[in-house]
Amino acid sequence: MKKRTINIWSVIVTIILLFFSYKVVKVQNIYDEIYYDSKEATGELLDRRSHLGNIKGISRTKPISFQEDNYVNVSEGYDKKYLPPTMNSLYIVNDPSKKKLVIDITYRIDSRTILYLSSRYNLKRKELKKEIYFVKSDQDESIEDPKKVKTLIDKYHISKEQLDYWYELGMKKTLLEDWCLVYPSRFSPEKLGHLKIETQWADYK
Repeated sequence: MKKRTINIWSVIVTIILLFFSYKVVKVQNIYDEIYYDSKEATGELLDRRSHLGNIKGISRTKPISFQEDNYVNVSEGYDKKYLPPTMNSLYIVNDPSKKKLVIDITYRIDSRTILYLSSRYNLKRKELKKEIYFVKSDQDESIEDPKKVKTLIDKYHISKEQLDYWYELGMKKTLLEDWCLVYPSRFSPEKLGHLKIETQWADYK
């Protein structure tokens, strides 16, 4: 009987160790944490909030589209009054069908022009792409072509340093710091974990 009890406990301990080992392998960086946690909020119970919903200032959980495989994209957004004064908006979109996380930080350049600093995280490749595009409200269009984007960057005299500052203010100083306050993260805004980062404006002069 004693031997049987020991064997049962051995099985339980092994299962627990395998579970945590799998979790460590699966979650390799802070964006993996956000993706998997918010992905669970896109299941059958649409009112189920992720930990993002515990961040002060995030008050909207919105299913934005249904996919053919029954996945749901969900957008979480900050109320503007909780953002730094210069920032226009900050949204996080989980796209389970494409295994992608999109984080958009926006700044209003003038009354008709909004600059998007868009971070697109690919779960499979463990890759974060930091991109820029503009939206012209009077023309109801987005400007994403790299050459046209660079032309507008020069037109508005926006330096590489300014882009870095705006990005850090939104991503690290706002979203990731808030995330680490509401989630028992293994990472931090300074130590993101294992991932590759590509920045569209890295070579701007």
